[in-house]
Amino acid sequence: MNTPLEHPLVSVYLDEVRRLTADQTDERRRELLADLGEHIEAALADRGDADDDTDDAAIRTVLEQLGRPQDIAAALAEEGRPQPEPQSPGRTAVTVALVALALPLFVVPAVGPLLGLAAAVVALRRIWTAPQWTRGEKKHATWLLLAPLVVVPAAAFALSPAGLSPVLVLAVAAAGLALPLLAAALLARSAGRLRAAAGRPAYR
Repeated sequence: MNTPLEHPLVSVYLDEVRRLTADQTDERRRELLADLGEHIEAALADRGDADDDTDDAAIRTVLEQLGRPQDIAAALAEEGRPQPEPQSPGRTAVTVALVALALPLFVVPAVGPLLGLAAAVVALRRIWTAPQWTRGEKKHATWLLLAPLVVVPAAAFALSPAGLSPVLVLAVAAAGLALPLLAAALLARSAGRLRAAAGRPAYR
């Protein structure tokens, strides 16, 4: 009598998991495949399908419940990846403040452009050298911080034929300011989650 693990659909599924986890150690792959095999057999047994008459529909249902091989491989890789070390709340607060204040500093009389540019440059440097944010988070924060340099002039140019009333000027400025504020909020939330996951207190 064939076992559920010898079913063609199961074999293809496990082979795909094996292929996608080739970068893991042999021990981790054996443990993973053994766990998946046990889960498949147990799930089919609970359904009353653990025999040679197991149909394709039952197998597909169980495999769908397990998840795609790509997702399983990604989860295994993430599990083995060391978590980044969270920075202190003080360092994070300085970075977040620079991100949030870079654009408003541009409107300070006389020295505003210099202050705003300096704040943006320092903020970007702190973001990209900090280990606590992923590369994707750093890219998003960079885009949101720099986007007003394009968004605000473009919006002003697009609205200029209709005349820039004080209300429209304020609306354009608010839209530009919202992007860096969003970047600051996302960075702060991510850092807070990392500290919570690492069991670090919020004040140290």
